[in-house]
Amino acid sequence: MPPREHPCAILGCKAQHKSLHRLPANEQQRLKWLSFIFEDKVPENVPKLLYVCANHFSVDCLENAGQYNSGFASKLFLKTGSVPTIRDPVSLQATMSTKSNKVDVACQTETFHTSLHSVGTQLSFRTLQAKRRSTSVQTTISSFELTVPSASSTAFMTSTPLKPSLKRPRLELEEEEEEEEEEEAAAEETLTESKIIAQDSDVTFDPAEECTSATEPTDLSIQECPVHNIAKFIVYETCLMELFSDCPVCQRRCDVKSQRLGTFLSVQQVCPHCEFVRKWNSQPIIGSTPAGNLHLSAAVYLSGASFFVVEKVFAAMKLHIFKYNSFRRHARLCIEPAIVHKWRNWQSEMLEQLSRRENVIVGGDMRADSPGHSAKYGIYTMMDLATNTVVDLQLVQSNEVGGSYHMEKEGLKRSLDLLDARGVRLECIITDRHPQIQKYLRDRNVTQFYDVWHIEKGISKKLDKICQIKGCEKLRKWLRSIKNHIYWTAASSTTGPERVAKWTSILNHVQDKHVHEDPNFPACLHPQRISRDKNKWLSAATMPFYKLEKVLANKRILKDVAKLSPHHQTSTVEAFHSVILRFAPKNVVFPFLGMLCRLYLAALHYNENAGRPQATSATGKPIYKLAFPKAKKGEYRVREVKTQQTFGYVEELLDLIFNQVFVDPSPYVDEVLGIHIPPALSSAYDRPEMEEAISSRVTRFNQ
Repeated sequence: MPPREHPCAILGCKAQHKSLHRLPANEQQRLKWLSFIFEDKVPENVPKLLYVCANHFSVDCLENAGQYNSGFASKLFLKTGSVPTIRDPVSLQATMSTKSNKVDVACQTETFHTSLHSVGTQLSFRTLQAKRRSTSVQTTISSFELTVPSASSTAFMTSTPLKPSLKRPRLELEEEEEEEEEEEAAAEETLTESKIIAQDSDVTFDPAEECTSATEPTDLSIQECPVHNIAKFIVYETCLMELFSDCPVCQRRCDVKSQRLGTFLSVQQVCPHCEFVRKWNSQPIIGSTPAGNLHLSAAVYLSGASFFVVEKVFAAMKLHIFKYNSFRRHARLCIEPAIVHKWRNWQSEMLEQLSRRENVIVGGDMRADSPGHSAKYGIYTMMDLATNTVVDLQLVQSNEVGGSYHMEKEGLKRSLDLLDARGVRLECIITDRHPQIQKYLRDRNVTQFYDVWHIEKGISKKLDKICQIKGCEKLRKWLRSIKNHIYWTAASSTTGPERVAKWTSILNHVQDKHVHEDPNFPACLHPQRISRDKNKWLSAATMPFYKLEKVLANKRILKDVAKLSPHHQTSTVEAFHSVILRFAPKNVVFPFLGMLCRLYLAALHYNENAGRPQATSATGKPIYKLAFPKAKKGEYRVREVKTQQTFGYVEELLDLIFNQVFVDPSPYVDEVLGIHIPPALSSAYDRPEMEEAISSRVTRFNQ
């Protein structure tokens, strides 16, 4: 019972109801209450704690009148916006009809066609007993029929842990109690998604601690939470079935039936003694699909994980999961169409921005799905090097172009055609030294530069082999200087002849000659120094110098040095290719559309996280880390530590899948059907009958 010092504030209230309601926090509602209490003569100094009993509210204002009359609630709760209107009430019991003992607990919440939603209740067999705490469950209003329910008929209820009083057990709902108005507002914002009590609440009603905003029902029109944003928990079967084993009315044993569909569980509880009935679903149902099944498929796909790996994890934890065919059906009808739509919309906006720019510099390179000349797929990446953004991806299958050797040229051709069609004006393109690419760009009249790293890697490999020859060990002292020299040549030169002159000057430099005959670079720029190690200098008539000159002054090398990129490089393209491994590992075979969608996911992930700033400590100091690359053979590198990655594209794709694609998949599926998918590599071969193939099967160990 409420304390005696807090009676009903209505003057002359004789038959005070035990359910008291404190003044609401909302200022407009508060003024209406005060106007009724003081009969439009509100004093200047109003007490902080004023309560109005339930007798002064009409039945339409009460959220759980039926539950109260049936004995499933010991207190009455008000709907949002309720105002007292009855000055001299008759007994409240005379104005409310009674209910029968047959109750569907899952129907204690109105469907979504109304704007009001009662706080979800929890009725377990332990609720009526003392010294026990019940476990929160989620209830829905829809009975379990997988082929009938729709998204509009599925309501979400929240649950609150209960702590029965040691004095006498009660069946009632307690809300989270807060003192500060800021905490009340925060609780209202999250009430629809989940109602988790931070501290135990005594069932004894205490107006001094009661919070009006917590007892008011939630307005779903404002605070409705999407199904894929609701928190999930792992629940053990024995703990869950404890909630349904005994009847909450007569406390006798009930008949419990359950039905499972993937991660979805439906439980029906029937009491054969008092005819109490309760139906409960573990997750909402949208259309005829459990939301958790679709959400899990989308989470696995969008994160780049493997369904079979996740299936093994679930099996190890004894978690139920659907079959691979269901995963593929979700991917085919919802997930892949959403990915294609998301990427094309983003790409269209990016190309529109590029078309308004002048002198666009792009970098291109191909990644094969397997090493060697037996690759099935070739992925050609076109990146805007000024913004470090992937603007186009082309997936080429080897049987489209007559072999894996021709895939890179075909991917480049498709990307350039797309850029031309969208009006993007290229200043130049930076690629590797693929001979087919060189000829194609020359015929197409596109300015081409070469990535420095690709040339340096080829030269370094040749020099490493020369250093292993007897008598040429002396050359190893110059390997680092030669590598640095090629990068300096590219960065400090503006024309092709200048690059060649600076590059060939290294042959004089290793002989301790620093004046050159080429007018484009007549002398070394470093100051004159006296070397401490005079044995490092090479002589023109020795084998090390002859081998070095043969590599550095090669005609093809000189021709390629003249086209070294003076500004951007394709290292960012190589970085993106390493990101692809997270979404499409080379040891896994994907169908054409599956590979294409995973490439789009990799591009969305890279574009979102490529520009992350460097992380800092609590004091604002930049954070670095030491790395020891295997190729450097013991040498360390200092690298910046970036801030944590973000996955906003995943949230956007989930919103797209649940809010649009699942509702009407036709336009999104049509967009996927417009993609040209080449025939499988095995389509060119004759497929024998299975019985014939089995009968002709032989092994070397057959007797």
